[in-house]
Amino acid sequence: MNRNVMSWRGAVALLVAFSLGILGCASSSDDVPVRPIIRDANLVDQNYAAADALLTRAPWLKERHEPLLAATFVDINNLDTSSALGRVIGEQIGSRFAQQGFRVVEIKMRNNIFIAEGTGELMLSRSIKEISQSHNAAAVIAGTYAVARQSVYVTARLIRATDNLVLAAYDYVLPLGPDARALVTAQ
Repeated sequence: MNRNVMSWRGAVALLVAFSLGILGCASSSDDVPVRPIIRDANLVDQNYAAADALLTRAPWLKERHEPLLAATFVDINNLDTSSALGRVIGEQIGSRFAQQGFRVVEIKMRNNIFIAEGTGELMLSRSIKEISQSHNAAAVIAGTYAVARQSVYVTARLIRATDNLVLAAYDYVLPLGPDARALVTAQ
C-alpha cells in the first residue's frame, strides 16, 4: 500500500480519536459544578438525642423535683433573634424532657415574660435568673445555633437557674436540607 494512503488513514484515525476524546471530556451542563443534594435529618430524632445526651450528662437532675424551663434556641450571631428552627429545637428538647418524667413549664403561657414577636421566648439573657426563680425552676434548657453553607451547628445547654452555671452541654450538626433551610429563613 502506498505510504501516503497509510499516512492519510492514520491521520484520519488520529483525528477521530482526538475528537472523541475531547467530546468525552465535555460536560453536558456546560461545566457548571453540580452541588450534591443535601437531605434533611429527622429533626425530632436529632433533638430527642440531644435531650437524652443532656440527661446522661446530668443524671442527678432526675432526683430533683423542681421544674425545668425550655427556651427558644437563638442565632449565635445575634442572641436577640431566632427562627422557626430555633423555636422547634427548644420545643422538641423540652418535649423529650417531659417524656422522661420531668416537669417542664410552658413559659409561653405566662404574660409577664417578654416574647418578641416572631422570635419566641429568648432565655439567653440577664433575666434568666428572675424568670427561673418565679417558676422555682432547677434549670433552663437553652442553646444556640449557627447556620453554615450546608449545615446548622447546634449547642444545647442545661443551665442551673440560680447562678447560670452550665450543668450539661451537647453539640450536634443538622444538615441544611430544604426543610431546615425553610425553618431557618422563617421568622
